[in-house]
Amino acid sequence: MAIKPDVDIPLALEKLGVKWDEINLSQSVPPHTILSWKKGEFDDQPTDDEINAAWIAYKNEDLYKEQRKNEYPTWETQLDYIYHNGIDKWKTDIVDPVKNKYPKPS
Repeated sequence: MAIKPDVDIPLALEKLGVKWDEINLSQSVPPHTILSWKKGEFDDQPTDDEINAAWIAYKNEDLYKEQRKNEYPTWETQLDYIYHNGIDKWKTDIVDPVKNKYPKPS
């Protein structure tokens, strides 16, 4: 299997915790490929499947943040709610339901 077109290879490698001495990536239109991998005293080159899986894991780590951001009311609405109802009510009525709907991955 090849590395998928949307994969940011350096970020995927970072997610894998892989270290290398020197890496050369193709400069073509995606999908990019690893042209050469010099491990030196570091790690062997991961497979394309490992890189693809690491990229998916990397993207999913922050997915909940985007979902929460889209679910929360505007800042103006939230500040107005705090002004009229107080912080504790804001946390209970606005923050907690969104956090429960989109929990932070463990």
